[in-house]
Amino acid sequence: MQPPLNPIFSQIKFQVECIKELMHCVSFFSMEQEIYPGGRTCLELLRHIVLLPEADYRLSQGAAEEEIRQFYFYWEKELTTIEMLEARLDLSFIMLEDAYKELEQEDLVRRSRSYWGTAYSQTEWLLTILTHLSHHRSQLFSFLKVEGEDLRTIQLFE
Repeated sequence: MQPPLNPIFSQIKFQVECIKELMHCVSFFSMEQEIYPGGRTCLELLRHIVLLPEADYRLSQGAAEEEIRQFYFYWEKELTTIEMLEARLDLSFIMLEDAYKELEQEDLVRRSRSYWGTAYSQTEWLLTILTHLSHHRSQLFSFLKVEGEDLRTIQLFE
């Protein structure tokens, strides 16, 4: 992995660990609750979050919309418990980290286009993944607060 990426991966890893802590605060009864009226259920949000590092990496490599849809569809049936979700998040992060370890400096500036037309360098895609994780971590945290969970031990920032 290129040294300039180390701080970004450090922050992604922090997000992943925080999300795993938050997952353990989700009650059985909260899993099927919508995180906001008309939105995803908590379980749907968790499934999205745990696949996000890998799915967004696939997007950075030019994955088609149908490929991403099928990827989520497959895992939707498989991820049913907090333990499975936690393990899948770890795997998704490791896959992302391993993929970036293989990149050379010139690869980091190579731009790729998503199926909806956004074009980023590989470094920008990595920052997008960090931001995407942060966004959904915030949604999960806010949902759990509204559900009345005590989150005082959850460290959101280093």
